[in-house]
Amino acid sequence: MLIVKMKLFDKESGFHTNLEVTGMKFEPIEGFLPAPPPALNSSFANWQLSYRGLDDVKSCFSSRLTAGKVVNYSAPEEAQAVKAHLNEWLNSGDRAWQPIRDQLISIANQSNLAGEEIHVLLDVPETNLSRFPWQEWDIFKNHYPNAEVILRIRNPSSKTIIPPQNSSKLRILVVVGRSDGINTESDLEVIQELEKKGVEVITLIQPSFQELYQALFESYQIFIFTGHSSSQEDGKIGWIELNNQESVTIKQLSEPFKKAIDNGLQLAIFNSCDGIGLANQLTQLNLLQCIVMREPVPDVVAVAFLKYFFKEFTANKSLFTSVHEARNRLGYLNEKYPGVIWLPILCIRESALYKPFTLQGLLKNPILKPNIWQGMLKKHLLKTEIIMLLFLIFSILSIINITIGKGPLSRLILPPEIKVNPRESILTDVNTPPGTFRYGGSTTWAKIRGLVDDKIKQKFPQFNLVYTEHMSLPPGSGTGIRMLLDGQISFSQSSRPIQPEEQQRANQMGVKLKQIPVAIGGMAVIVHPELDIKGLTLKQLKGIYTGKLTNWQQVGGPNLKITPYSAPRDSGGTVILKKHLLETGQDFAPNVIYTRTPTEAINKVGNLNKERDNGGIYMASAYNLVGQCSVKPVPIGRSNHGPFVAPYEGKLVPTEDCPEQRNKLNHKVFQNSKYPITRRLFVIIKEDSGYDQKAGEAYANLLLTDEGQKLIEEAGFIPQRGLEK
Repeated sequence: MLIVKMKLFDKESGFHTNLEVTGMKFEPIEGFLPAPPPALNSSFANWQLSYRGLDDVKSCFSSRLTAGKVVNYSAPEEAQAVKAHLNEWLNSGDRAWQPIRDQLISIANQSNLAGEEIHVLLDVPETNLSRFPWQEWDIFKNHYPNAEVILRIRNPSSKTIIPPQNSSKLRILVVVGRSDGINTESDLEVIQELEKKGVEVITLIQPSFQELYQALFESYQIFIFTGHSSSQEDGKIGWIELNNQESVTIKQLSEPFKKAIDNGLQLAIFNSCDGIGLANQLTQLNLLQCIVMREPVPDVVAVAFLKYFFKEFTANKSLFTSVHEARNRLGYLNEKYPGVIWLPILCIRESALYKPFTLQGLLKNPILKPNIWQGMLKKHLLKTEIIMLLFLIFSILSIINITIGKGPLSRLILPPEIKVNPRESILTDVNTPPGTFRYGGSTTWAKIRGLVDDKIKQKFPQFNLVYTEHMSLPPGSGTGIRMLLDGQISFSQSSRPIQPEEQQRANQMGVKLKQIPVAIGGMAVIVHPELDIKGLTLKQLKGIYTGKLTNWQQVGGPNLKITPYSAPRDSGGTVILKKHLLETGQDFAPNVIYTRTPTEAINKVGNLNKERDNGGIYMASAYNLVGQCSVKPVPIGRSNHGPFVAPYEGKLVPTEDCPEQRNKLNHKVFQNSKYPITRRLFVIIKEDSGYDQKAGEAYANLLLTDEGQKLIEEAGFIPQRGLEK
């Protein structure tokens, strides 16, 4: 379980913000959120007026609420305006708020949103802020699609809450209050359906204050109120209308509610109007959680919410998931009642977050429908029949001594040591976790991302992979690993091994980095097509990149200045080249020019930027360079005695024949290591037993299937393992 807590404190002109996370390694950060813009406050007020002006909503108003004011606003338009202004506010470019936004995205990227419950706890100082539809923020909608935004209610009391004991039977107290203009019968039908599942439902119809007072001294796990209710504008006090004569506040019922809470009451549901004040008061009495409506709620909405909520909850879904699913299923009513999906809100004491609240958790003996036992029995019988059938087959084979592998039965039953036409592994053989996972890193992987990853997305739409670059650093293996450690991506793609300093940083964070090799590649060296140079040795390349060789004449070429280019400092290509060319601790010379992307370097070396210097040299992934028309790949030798090995097949294709003909990558020289500069491509993951690790391992396993390795070969790289033909 992952809990994301965002707390806002009043401060001049805005809110000091603190972001914390429970359930993963995360250092709390602080930021500052400017005050809501006037346009947001205005649009929200206009939406409230237009929503409350709808005919079906007017009838829900308590006499304490002022209804009937004539307005000239359109509820659909105002609802859209609220969402737009809310996102403008929360997506503002304010530098003090930006770290909070970035970290929220980073946290989401480290979590499997579909496989793990994630709770977003909102702790705000003003009731108006709690009324805003925070779930409409793009960050929450796009990055936390399965998380419910929960409102934290603070309790100044330091009283320790003693968890109530589980009960052998679920008891619900339902109170139907004053309900003129409200069809509470439908609410009751939904609740009374629970009796068929073994739930005991106690119902009070428009009780007197004394009747409710006495009833609350008994033991219940859930309290439900349906009827008229309301709250003060500041959200601190709420009251319920019991009947036509009596209206009571929670404070008046504080003693019996305290007793009910001591006896095991854990959840209150106010399927009524404007209940934030009610939730506020009940949590002050140490009730762990309440579900309320933020605005007056039409009959059809109230009934639908209860129906969907209990459908999920009695299926043993958690309270958070049940509220989330029920609220989302109100979407079909949003056209008739714009913004109605915003109304249900779960208000909670923070201490209730750490133990999942489920129906099974409430009971000593879980409630099971009769057909569940029947289904279990059928499954058991089916397994028994299968086992007996297999035993019979093996017995017959043993008696008549059939030779496995020669007859038609060889297709069905094969001993472990015998293989008959083994099936090639395909992408769909791999189990992938559902959710959105961000990844990034080496530019060498660009072709794989375009070919292999697209195929993965087609076959596993629920395994949503999103390529992500760093906001300021150039793409590369080092940048990807850094983003992985910073929690900005789920796994990274690297064209070089993990460096000791990266593993050391991971160890300091309490995690371990793991590299999974999936392909073999190589580094090519390119120069201008007109540069008369037949080949270069590793020693000569070292001299060029350490500044000892500065003129092509020194290596048998023309009298022309050498301009060395390189990928970013911590990219996979640069690290691999330093490993092959330099001594430990040695670095490239100051005259080496670092480029952001291979395209930029190719343009410079190929003189496509219209510069007159034709003396450039660049080293990067062979796949990215060998087929280029504007540059010439150079054969490389380990020593002056050769042999000089070209990274392309056959003879060099003349520039004038390109692009009709292109140099093709010579896979064999990389596979048999004849080419002097070879390297492997890795998927890098954090071993923290989280869903990001599962996503990274699934991604690597996809690439290591027969189908994945063939796709890697199509992308221009050498498969990591030989494929069975």
